[in-house]
Amino acid sequence: MSLLFDHALSNFSPVGGHHYEVTADDFASAKERVPVKPIVEFAQHHDLAFPGDDEYISIPLHGTDNATPTGEYLGYANTDLRGEIIVYRDGDDRGSISLSEFAETKLARRVRFWHSDYQPPSLPESYDRPVDDNEPSRKTIDSNSFCADLEEYIGNERDATRQANEGRAQSNTAREIYVNGGNAIPTVEYRGQDGEQLRLEAQPLTDESDDRDDWAYYVPNTFGIYQGNEILLHGDGDVFPLPATVETIHGLRFTASIHWSDVESSNSVRHHLSNDADLGISLLLNTVPTDRELEAVAELQKDAFLDVLTGQRPITFTNGATAQSMQADDDLNQEQQLASELALLADDVFCIHGPPGTGKTRTLIEIVRRAVEAGERVLVCADSNQAVDNIVVGESTVNDPDDSSLHRYAQYENGEFTLRRLNGSKRSNDLVRQYGTTNESADVVAGTNNSTAGLPSEFDLLVLDEATQATCASSCIPLVKADRVVLAGDHKQLPPFSTTEEPPESSLGMSLFEHLYADGGVYEGVGMQLKTQYRMHRDIAAFSNSAFYNRELRNGRTVESLPSRDEPMEAFNVGGSVEVDDYSRSNDTEARLVTYLVQELSDDLSTDEIGVITPYTAQVRTIEERLQDHIQNGNAVTVDTIDSFQGSEREAIVLSLVRSNSHGNIGFLGREKDGPRRLNVALTRAKRYCAVVADFHTLCYETSGKCTDLYARFNRFFEETDRRRDVDPDFIPI
Repeated sequence: MSLLFDHALSNFSPVGGHHYEVTADDFASAKERVPVKPIVEFAQHHDLAFPGDDEYISIPLHGTDNATPTGEYLGYANTDLRGEIIVYRDGDDRGSISLSEFAETKLARRVRFWHSDYQPPSLPESYDRPVDDNEPSRKTIDSNSFCADLEEYIGNERDATRQANEGRAQSNTAREIYVNGGNAIPTVEYRGQDGEQLRLEAQPLTDESDDRDDWAYYVPNTFGIYQGNEILLHGDGDVFPLPATVETIHGLRFTASIHWSDVESSNSVRHHLSNDADLGISLLLNTVPTDRELEAVAELQKDAFLDVLTGQRPITFTNGATAQSMQADDDLNQEQQLASELALLADDVFCIHGPPGTGKTRTLIEIVRRAVEAGERVLVCADSNQAVDNIVVGESTVNDPDDSSLHRYAQYENGEFTLRRLNGSKRSNDLVRQYGTTNESADVVAGTNNSTAGLPSEFDLLVLDEATQATCASSCIPLVKADRVVLAGDHKQLPPFSTTEEPPESSLGMSLFEHLYADGGVYEGVGMQLKTQYRMHRDIAAFSNSAFYNRELRNGRTVESLPSRDEPMEAFNVGGSVEVDDYSRSNDTEARLVTYLVQELSDDLSTDEIGVITPYTAQVRTIEERLQDHIQNGNAVTVDTIDSFQGSEREAIVLSLVRSNSHGNIGFLGREKDGPRRLNVALTRAKRYCAVVADFHTLCYETSGKCTDLYARFNRFFEETDRRRDVDPDFIPI
């Protein structure tokens, strides 16, 4: 139904209006038939009872040739005697006409703009919807080329992943790869051969070998190695690492086929294996995700969504789900309420831009609840398990369900709908795990994009959270399972992960959200931004609001700063020696200063309310060691990379940027495509206090290919407000 009608109904009350009195010309033939049936059906789902007579509902009228409501209304009823009728005033009496006859009258033209088939010459002054009923594309893409480019992108990512993992295996043992967070089995033992297949046995981690009886799923869950994976077999000697494929896994034992065609000396390999060589395994390539993406692209070529993704047809807003449901969350602000209504009205796609702290997840929960109320099945997805669990349970505990989670309204709490979490039984969170055994016909199914590959295409609505972190290819997997999609994310924060060093040039390597909606996207008016943030102290939000959100964010509540800190946001300028460790970097001077700041913050906060974030995994390890050595309960402080921390928040955040040199090299932090987005993530995790520890000389030093202007502006932000502290490393008391 028309967005105009939805807007008119939300601002209309029969009380104080005028029941329309007909004129002689009103029932003359209009020489067309206005589709009044869907208009009255839409109105039936709103609280528009006819004054003094609940048998009727009120249908507001607009002007003769414009869409501005006049304050007049007609009555509508479905009676036992006459069927559907329109009721009008005729002098002091009431008169009526059948709905079918009414549709062909001139008077019916005064409701025509409530239907999306009719476009008014101009919009009413009061109309403030951010989208139009009929949004044409601003560019079109050849459908065959689009799908071919997607397939090429998937192939390139697959090749880049192989190359990156092979390069890492050449310079690291399997144990080193595992310790650094990679998918690897540190130690395996050779158990012989069955034909050309090696029989191998994974050695469990030492802290688990004595007290575990069930080893099913241990290898995939602990080491990230699955049946069908391409792997590299590590060992002593120049012939290693060797490419192979995992054929079977049974507990700790598995078989692998060596790619003998790639081996220069098979005799040397067999000699090493037969002499109790120290062996390990690292992942070369998990082909399942890319295979599923390619299958989804093939499905897309037969799917109606292809026309939307390539701009071949306009985006419309006529779906009835919003009319068939009522607002479920009375505490939504106006933007959140409007976003949920527009998402439910969308016939194909709607995008919700949710900057940090603006209630994006809460808005998505509202959309899911209302869609289920309207009788729809909903698929809820995100690219990562962590993001899926966040919308499934959020911050819920056993006795305190999070209102901004699906769990709050599912079968184990309010019972509004049944919820199934794909692969939920394998998750560590007990609340998530209970949804892993729900019947397949659940009202709401939640899972990662990749895990939905085996689902039937029978969903009415797909809600894709953190959509800006998923590539177009990944998003296509759940996309072809549903009739409509709501994409939610923030394209001002981290883009999708790419195996390649540089961010992708093509929009296909970016997100579906950006492909459709962001600057230069296929469409313009297919979404809206939430603009009221409730997370951060206003001073913490200030720089990101100015630098990344065009000063459009408003502060929805007062967040108190920490009593012991002079400012809610401070910068600490310090230089220090940087160590390079397997392409990662660490800076012990910054780690010492971070530890000192955490020590001070623990006067106001418990350590689990403090987070430390940094661009580099090596710095994560360095800071963790310092905290454990110097802070009581220091292991409760969350220390993680910026990329891993997106979506999380803490009362206080300390950011360590690591880079320190005389020539201004700041690595990927300076890349124009994703450097600013990574900085934005880092600066929007804190609620009450944020400290930035960095060498500001290095950040601001002007070099080519670096977003120097942003970091110079960042430095001025602190200097001009007297919030930059210059630190002498010799005086750090750690």
